[in-house]
Amino acid sequence: MTTQYYGAEIQDVQVEVEVQLKPTAGGLTVATFVFNQKVLADTYTVKSTQPTNKPVPLSTTNLVLNYTPIILQRGKGGPVVDDPIALIRSFYPFYTFSAGSADLKYDSKNLTKVQSIRSISTSAAADLIEVAVTYSIIVSAPTLIMIGTQN
Repeated sequence: MTTQYYGAEIQDVQVEVEVQLKPTAGGLTVATFVFNQKVLADTYTVKSTQPTNKPVPLSTTNLVLNYTPIILQRGKGGPVVDDPIALIRSFYPFYTFSAGSADLKYDSKNLTKVQSIRSISTSAAADLIEVAVTYSIIVSAPTLIMIGTQN
């Protein structure tokens, strides 16, 4: 017998934007801006009962876990930011920016997710064992690189 439960948790995801500035006089200045994005992520618990002489199944179903971006803030607990790329551009009005390793458009859903097992618990009862496995996702954001050339 298998029972499935859905839940949710809030995760903090650090979003880094590296700015490389190339002034006309030469040289290179690098600055890193850090934003905090809150994400609502699914959790999924699978409970099953099985004989004690069988191995514990770590996945009894095909899991698809999702997340929904909630809010993006400057730093941790700072003001809400709708578009970090536009905010950073406003700090450097005399520079023209191009993309480094990423597009110069911020998408709050462009996060990397990895399914992980958060917890496993078992309890024995006679010749049966109840196994509860809780899955969640680990969400991360790639570092965005902006290259600015002075006008």
